[in-house]
Amino acid sequence: MKKNLLLILLMATIISACGEAGIQSDISQVVETDPVTVTIDLPAQAVGVLVNETPAITVETGDISITSDEFGEYGDQLQRFTINKIWYKLQGFDAGNEADLDITLNIISEGTTTKLLETTVVDAHTKTDDVLLFDKAAPGDVNSAAVSVIEGALLNGTSFKIELVLVGKNVRFQSSSDSFDFLFKFDVTARVQLD
Repeated sequence: MKKNLLLILLMATIISACGEAGIQSDISQVVETDPVTVTIDLPAQAVGVLVNETPAITVETGDISITSDEFGEYGDQLQRFTINKIWYKLQGFDAGNEADLDITLNIISEGTTTKLLETTVVDAHTKTDDVLLFDKAAPGDVNSAAVSVIEGALLNGTSFKIELVLVGKNVRFQSSSDSFDFLFKFDVTARVQLD
């Protein structure tokens, strides 16, 4: 009896979702960006010495266009995008080098820059796994307006960039320069209207 009741309720839910407008479906994907390379340079006399703070460095990702890569087949059936989570990962720090990073992350879309978050990555040289930057369920200090800019760019089929403004703190390098990569991953859900 309980099984029949559950089946009837499930069918009623499916039928009510169909209506004249068709069926709405959510499609989720996890998309990783191409890496963006950051280089921190120190004067030769600072090699092996603790440097309290380096000058600011600004780098940008390439154009990020999740729509064309992952959701393009749905075209004008896309109704909305939701960013569920954003992660970052660092890779490629030279062995023996140490640094904390003060980072300001900005979203650039259609010529407008919106601050996403300011954060400090302590012991950045040890961060080789994915680190959760944003979770829709618990957004913390992330600027929701910047997340909306990303979602709007995806819906409009336009690209966006992530700008990183970095300052090295407590830096101790065994050479005068170190280059490493930032990668970002997005957990994205698209609402699709199927006719």
